[in-house]
Amino acid sequence: MPQLLLPCYVLALVIAFILLPALPQDLDYHRFADERHWLGIPNFPDVASNLAILLPAVAGLILVNRADLVPRTFRTSFERTLATTCFAALLLTAVGSTWYHLAPDNTRLFWDRLPLGLAFTTLPALLVAERFALSRWGRLMLLLWVLTGPAAVLWWQFGEVAGRGDLRPYFMLHAFMLLLPPAVLAMRTPYTRSRLYAVAYLLFVLAMAGDRLDHAVFGLTHGLVSGHTMKHLMTGLAIGMLAYMFATRRHSQELPFAQFMG
Repeated sequence: MPQLLLPCYVLALVIAFILLPALPQDLDYHRFADERHWLGIPNFPDVASNLAILLPAVAGLILVNRADLVPRTFRTSFERTLATTCFAALLLTAVGSTWYHLAPDNTRLFWDRLPLGLAFTTLPALLVAERFALSRWGRLMLLLWVLTGPAAVLWWQFGEVAGRGDLRPYFMLHAFMLLLPPAVLAMRTPYTRSRLYAVAYLLFVLAMAGDRLDHAVFGLTHGLVSGHTMKHLMTGLAIGMLAYMFATRRHSQELPFAQFMG
């Protein structure tokens, strides 16, 4: 599994490049449903709701590095590094998203997506690392996979600057985030509280649905809340669930299966 993540992503990209045309950013994406101003802040609900992402991300970053929690929370320093990177990326996502929603455009969207792309690849890498005894080669392949997140966003951004933006690699990350976690979570793990991963995953799916149904949710709630604001709130709940899991879980010193090799 650790060695397969990157090759599978590359293969999926090759198929996408063969079958699909380039996908530039649709500028209508920047026209969000809830554009209300408050306290002099434009698009206030989408701006302020990033606090729901920022606060649990900060909490998670602190918890996974607390000296009294680390020994029972992680079996290896590699796992802790991945968890730290994930929460740091989510923290930066909240900052980038806040900046973006103050004046939505492609340039600001880049700073929202860059750390989010890193989170998209780091969390699956952590799920895999927890379930396999990794060799150096296995760790290297996971690290290369992690780099595909920022690389996909940079591909899109450089393309936009050149007038030929292409979101195919970035959208493929979304596909992996939807398909990969259920497959990995079906494997046994040496950690308790692992079911909270599944809860966080379901909240993430709801967040993605809210993003796609931004205007529809705004209409159905009679202007109370938009789908994109709901995306931020659901994402924050998912991050909070992960932070709580890391703060309360335990691990066995034994690997779950002999098949979990590097």
